[in-house]
Amino acid sequence: MNWSKKIYPCITTGPKESWQNKIWECDRLGITSVSVFPTFLKITERKKLYKALEKSNIKYIPHVHIRDDFKKWEMDFFFKKYGTRCFNIHEHSFDDLNKYPEYKKYIYLEYNYNNYIPKMVSVSTIAGLCIDFSHMWAAKNRGAKEFDEIDKNVKEYKVGCNHLNGYSYRYRRDIHFVRNIKQLNYLKEIPKKYFGDIISLEMQNSIREQLQYKKYIIKVLSKK
Repeated sequence: MNWSKKIYPCITTGPKESWQNKIWECDRLGITSVSVFPTFLKITERKKLYKALEKSNIKYIPHVHIRDDFKKWEMDFFFKKYGTRCFNIHEHSFDDLNKYPEYKKYIYLEYNYNNYIPKMVSVSTIAGLCIDFSHMWAAKNRGAKEFDEIDKNVKEYKVGCNHLNGYSYRYRRDIHFVRNIKQLNYLKEIPKKYFGDIISLEMQNSIREQLQYKKYIIKVLSKK
């Protein structure tokens, strides 16, 4: 299996990071394929992100993490301009899917690990699962119901994509700014059945650092 072609660096957004720098890095490093997670951006800031993407050399965006307040024109933007065929939502976002029913077959569900699954969640009505590895491992180690739900659903529904970041065994939680490769070693324990075709590095780290971690991740996954 060619893991290198499945794993994509990611333009993440957050209170202490700069998506502008990540786009600049992509252009400087010659990266034309990257996932985009505008998770922390309200619509005004997202419009700035989209204009910056159009001015960049980025050609393909395989995976987008959408927000509850996403509009149909935003889905159109990624689908038509960047060939995005993989969008993911959180459990609480099912009420928002009626805003763009034609995209349900491209939307995948990401579970959290707070031991609560809303009744409205129905994987059968969308494309399948987006498994966040660190969320899943936190749910497993905390005994949260999300792990059992993922384990059940993975037998029936497609795993279309993944989020990949660090994991803390001490705190049993996800780590979005990876400081050393040991925080990625939990991947050695995760069976291949949980892996999709698109793996996005949901890291606050720079693109250059993401690419360095990608090399280590490939070594780990190549042993599966």
